[in-house]
Amino acid sequence: MPSPGNRRALRLLAHPRILLAVKAALAAALAWWIAPHVPGTAADYPYYAPLGAVVSMYPTVKASLTQGIQTLAGLVLGIGLAAVVVALGNPTVLTVALVIGVGVLLGGLPLLGAGRDWVPMAGLFVLLIGGSDSEDYSWGYAVQMLVGIVVGVVINFTVVPPLYSGDARDRLQRLHSELADRADDLAGVFRADWPLDGDEFESRIESLPVTLARVRAAVDYGDESQRWNPRRRRRIDLSDDRDRLRIAERIAFHLRDAAEVTGELARRGADPDRRVESPGSAVTEPLAALYAALADAIRAHDDRARPISRAEAALDDAWSALDAGTNPSPRRVAEEASVALSASRILVALAR
Repeated sequence: MPSPGNRRALRLLAHPRILLAVKAALAAALAWWIAPHVPGTAADYPYYAPLGAVVSMYPTVKASLTQGIQTLAGLVLGIGLAAVVVALGNPTVLTVALVIGVGVLLGGLPLLGAGRDWVPMAGLFVLLIGGSDSEDYSWGYAVQMLVGIVVGVVINFTVVPPLYSGDARDRLQRLHSELADRADDLAGVFRADWPLDGDEFESRIESLPVTLARVRAAVDYGDESQRWNPRRRRRIDLSDDRDRLRIAERIAFHLRDAAEVTGELARRGADPDRRVESPGSAVTEPLAALYAALADAIRAHDDRARPISRAEAALDDAWSALDAGTNPSPRRVAEEASVALSASRILVALAR
């Protein structure tokens, strides 16, 4: 059984960035060791092998192979471009500009992906460094980069290829908990003393798009990490997780809308030029109960039927309070109705 110190070291090595750094270092070292043994004139250019290993080192096996192939394609295209320009004679201001300009244009080809930047770079290297020996240089450059890319992909495939599908699901669960907390914030606003001083609850809700973007990236990453991964016993279907993410995006959209209106409603009176309205009304408590019930429904994961039923009943109560309301301010009534409407759209999203 590993000692506590060894367990801490294993956990540290399991960190994605540290694991990637260790594998990149191993791949570069192995490529540098292999490079001098490559037959032919390519052995004279061993320094490109570790570079190839580094540029192909990505967190997932699929990305590593894809980026490696795209880099090699961009490299070959740049070398071919330089070969044409070299035929014009020694490098000049005009030929350098030509290689860079055409290289950047060719780099816009959609299929090149990560290889787009290598087209002008490879062309410039061959033109300026290869010189009169550009043919041997081009060959050595391409072969050693290929050696490094192959080594990088093999290392990434064989040395603890990471799986991130579990992390994606954990992040998604935390996202739903955060959405529920934000719904509770809105419920708390309707139970607070008005006018409010500050917009902390709005700031928390406004940060949701950043969280959503990170979770979407984690789900995409988790799906990609399973492809061509030898550690994967069976493919975990993340389609349900993508559905949950789409639901979360709708909920976040309507929560932000409700927060904007609620903030305007709850802070009225802070501006001396605007009429102070009563901090409470017949609809305030039903709206508070409605968003508290929504928070419970959002938190529920496996069985939402009962929490959704309670939220639907709370929504009916809120609409009834609005219908029977005696508030003389049409603006106040419209704002309260807008908040209730946002809640109804959140319920529609949850019921999908």
